[in-house]
Amino acid sequence: MADSGFSQSAGEQWRFIDSGKTDGAMNMALDMAMTKAASAGDALPTLRVYGWTPAAISLGYHQSEKDIDLERCRKDNIDVVLRPTGGRAILHDNELTYAVSIPPNSRFFAPDIHSVYALISRSLVAALRRLDVDVEFDRAGKTPKDFSKGDLSTLCYASSVKYEINIGRKKLVGSAQRRINGGVLQHGSILIGDEHLRITRYLAAKDERRRERLHKFMRENTISLNQVSEQAVAYSQIAAAMKLGFEEELGINFVKGDFSKTELEDAARLEPKFAIYTSPE
Repeated sequence: MADSGFSQSAGEQWRFIDSGKTDGAMNMALDMAMTKAASAGDALPTLRVYGWTPAAISLGYHQSEKDIDLERCRKDNIDVVLRPTGGRAILHDNELTYAVSIPPNSRFFAPDIHSVYALISRSLVAALRRLDVDVEFDRAGKTPKDFSKGDLSTLCYASSVKYEINIGRKKLVGSAQRRINGGVLQHGSILIGDEHLRITRYLAAKDERRRERLHKFMRENTISLNQVSEQAVAYSQIAAAMKLGFEEELGINFVKGDFSKTELEDAARLEPKFAIYTSPE
């Protein structure tokens, strides 16, 4: 590992990047590139926030594209991409997506996945409470009994793991984690509106009744910030709350940063790996 010279003592420095909206394949490539750089000691631990344009469906890294009706995606200009992490399908539209990269030399690194999930979830809770949202930290993670073999197995927001973030027992944040070159990448979606429910239109379901059943399940078991906030919540408000919430919970110091030339070049090389369908410009 390269010697970065970054202090790992109390008050550890992190990099904060708000990269705005870009296309799905590049979003995934940037998450991978920044994690590789951090793991190699060439970048600080990083919190990145971003959005998606156009709207995109991301699939877990081992999920089959056969789960998605690609023809409908083409007609509606919906990108389809692979994530570098596992999990299942998500429609990204009106949301803030976060990504956290933690290298092995960070004092926040842990060898077990659940410890890091808990750490990041506590930080997300601290951030969301700054928006006066009464979020819950679910330590149990109860997935429906028929999840693994039924229609629900296609959907990320139908599953639940330890340390999920809910409102009134409804899922607000969907996250996934992977170890890359010894470091951690965790990213997830914070729902602003209910556009994520449209994913049922793009599933390779055999008939419309099955789509309707899945839509009903999603509507009853997920929630967005604008459903519970007295005033509409803007992406910029969540981004600011994320920065402050992570600083507060972890006791870190953020430096405003951007991707290095090496990270951008690496992302450009990686982008085709994550693209399944890209809408024409």
